[in-house]
Amino acid sequence: MKFPRLFSRFKRRILASKTLPRLAALTFPLLGTATAALAQNPGAPDGVRSVVTPLQSIILGLVQGLTEFIPVSSSAHLNIAHALMGHPRELSFDVMLSIGTTLALAWYYRHDWRALLFDPAQKKLRNLVFLACVPAVLLALPIHKFESRPPLSLATFNALMLFLAGLVLLFADKTSRQTRDLGSVSAKDSILVGIGQALALVPGVSRSGATLTAGRFLGFNREDAMRFSFLMSLPISLGAIVFKIKDFGHINAPFSSLILGTVASAVSGFWAIGFLLNFLKKRDVTPFFIWRAGVALVVLFLHTRGVL
Repeated sequence: MKFPRLFSRFKRRILASKTLPRLAALTFPLLGTATAALAQNPGAPDGVRSVVTPLQSIILGLVQGLTEFIPVSSSAHLNIAHALMGHPRELSFDVMLSIGTTLALAWYYRHDWRALLFDPAQKKLRNLVFLACVPAVLLALPIHKFESRPPLSLATFNALMLFLAGLVLLFADKTSRQTRDLGSVSAKDSILVGIGQALALVPGVSRSGATLTAGRFLGFNREDAMRFSFLMSLPISLGAIVFKIKDFGHINAPFSSLILGTVASAVSGFWAIGFLLNFLKKRDVTPFFIWRAGVALVVLFLHTRGVL
């Protein structure tokens, strides 16, 4: 199918569906909550880092949990949320929040990982999962050095990446076959999906989105592509926590805020995994593209108004 006709079909489906009203109904409460948090801590004077309050920490934990696994980019949403709350993004704080989502991921796939580690029949899949982590490990340090600096830290850049990466995900999902399952994963597939995970270190791309995009281009069905993505993300998430643990003592937030945010990210993250897997059994990724495009437009609008 040619792209113009495919795009026209996307547009008709989006406009005819009930997705937009539903997303709007979700967006207004979220914007209201963010505004309340912004009013509580509207920003620090120049040169002073504002402290993350307990309420803001809970909100940031929910943002982390809901967007870490749903293919909309947690890093971009956290960048935007921090900017709205009036303080620069602190990577150590966000990594602390990711402890919650890592625990949620480990618990959700505890039976799978037990089999991967101790069942000889799962040796091939285990090796492929670890192989898929190699590209991210190789690119993590170079990208990490720039993650908190412009342009990667800019909300406008994140908005652009949200839209572009979402468009690629939508195209991959709509045009690819669904003929392969987890049993047919090869070393080549692992490396290619791993490259997708590595590219997701750029805020706005989304780890689950990039790996799902790669899996769909390779012909895997949505559910198995997402399951492989979640399995390979656990070692990387653990590695990121270990790498940043030395900086946790310098986080500019009360201990109570850290606990509240981590618990919020764990609970919402566990729900998000189940929601996404069940959703992809029946639906495509169109609603996630709409969300990404909508957030990008809101960010650009706020930027023109001088808010971001």
